[in-house]
Amino acid sequence: MYALTKSSLDGRTQDPVLIVEDNLTNQKVATLLVARLGLQSQIANNGKEAVELYADTSNNFSVILMDCHMPEMDGFEASVAIRKMERLSGMYTPIIAVTALAMAGDRERCIAAGMDDYLPKPIDPERLRAKLNHWMRADVLYQQQKHHRRFLRPQSPLAVLEPDPINVQELEEFYGFEQLSEMLRVFQTDTSDMLVRLETFMDEKNARAVAGLAHELKAGSASIGAKQLAKVATLLEQAVVQEDWAEATELRESFKKSFHKFQSFVEANMAAEQATAETSS
Repeated sequence: MYALTKSSLDGRTQDPVLIVEDNLTNQKVATLLVARLGLQSQIANNGKEAVELYADTSNNFSVILMDCHMPEMDGFEASVAIRKMERLSGMYTPIIAVTALAMAGDRERCIAAGMDDYLPKPIDPERLRAKLNHWMRADVLYQQQKHHRRFLRPQSPLAVLEPDPINVQELEEFYGFEQLSEMLRVFQTDTSDMLVRLETFMDEKNARAVAGLAHELKAGSASIGAKQLAKVATLLEQAVVQEDWAEATELRESFKKSFHKFQSFVEANMAAEQATAETSS
């Protein structure tokens, strides 16, 4: 068996394949097949373990090979749980269903659960190679992530309610009111400045400069717990890397709207916190 074609994979071969399988023999077979392709792998014995591994932000997986029928939590439930987590993180990992069943409608059920593709058991080595070669390509991953994201936008009936932009109470307990006020002031000033530069670089279609700014926006937002802002900045960075300027423009506007909401939320909540503190003193 030949190794994967790595030229188009953009470094994703460095992350292990997550093999979700409860049968020990099937685990061994899948591990060996993946290894023959020059890839690392990690085992989850059921869907529950897979969700726990995925929730650990120190883990990164290139692809998930998901058995459909397992105890505790099956592959369908696990895939739904993983996709829910990704709505908040902005990340995306392809999930390939692996099942011995070839019943009518089985593939449709896999796709409905959030899986991307389907691989019947017993696993054919060449088919596995072809599937991984496809789903580990950076351009394919980007397009699939973009497709799934369409269903989570505000105009969609499947959109989820957004939480507060940040947890002011939690941050104040950790930093104190004065330090938090200064930190938020610096963040808002820096972000406003970067958005001005972002407009210029996007007009010039300077992909490298825009990606760099998006990365800075992501890091700054994440550092203060502004998860929605960090998520949109992550998606913006990915769009620019793919030179999808139409998507990048839409995401820039989305970031600006989210940032304006963030500013209004911070102003109102910090004023309320200060008033409470003055009343208590």
